[in-house]
Amino acid sequence: MFIGDSITAAWGVVRAETFARHGFVTRGVPGETSAQIRARFLRDTADARGVHLLCGINDIAEIGGPVPDRAIAQNIIAMGRMAFAAGLPLTIGTVMPSDFWGWRPELRPVARIRALNGWLRGYCAAGPARLVDYGPALATAEGALRRDLTDDGIHLNGAGYAAVEPVMLRALGAVPD
Repeated sequence: MFIGDSITAAWGVVRAETFARHGFVTRGVPGETSAQIRARFLRDTADARGVHLLCGINDIAEIGGPVPDRAIAQNIIAMGRMAFAAGLPLTIGTVMPSDFWGWRPELRPVARIRALNGWLRGYCAAGPARLVDYGPALATAEGALRRDLTDDGIHLNGAGYAAVEPVMLRALGAVPD
C-alpha cells in the first residue's frame, strides 16, 4: 500500500504496469498534508500487507498554511506507531527534492527538505521502519529536482518515476525490471 499525496497518486497511474505487476495499491490524495494523511492512515491501510509512506512536501509548501517541521515529524511518528501496532512493515520515502521553481519559489524549500530527510534517516535508522532515499536519483547538486524529471519543479514526470522506480523496488525487496 502506497499512501501519500499527489506524487503517490500519480505514481500508480504513470507506472500502472509496475504497480499491477507487483500488487501495489496507491492511496495518494493530491494536496494532502502529513496531518491529513495521518487522519486517514488506519482506514486506508486496513487491508495492506505493508506500507510505503511518502509525505511532507505539502507541509513544506504550506498548502494549508505554515507547518512546523516538528509537526511533520510527529505525524510521521504517529503513522509509524499505527503501522507497527497493526503489524505492518513500514517503508518511508524521503521527500522528493524541489526548489518549487515556477510554483512557490518564494518558499525556498531546499534546506527544509534536506532537514526533514535528515530527520527521516535518523528515525528509520533508530527503529524498524525502512528508508528509501529518492534524492540521489532525482536531485541536482543544489537540491532541486532535475528539470528533465519534472514539468513543474515538484511533481515527477514519467522520466522521474522511471528514475526512482528501481530504488523503490530494491527498498521493498522486489526485483527491478
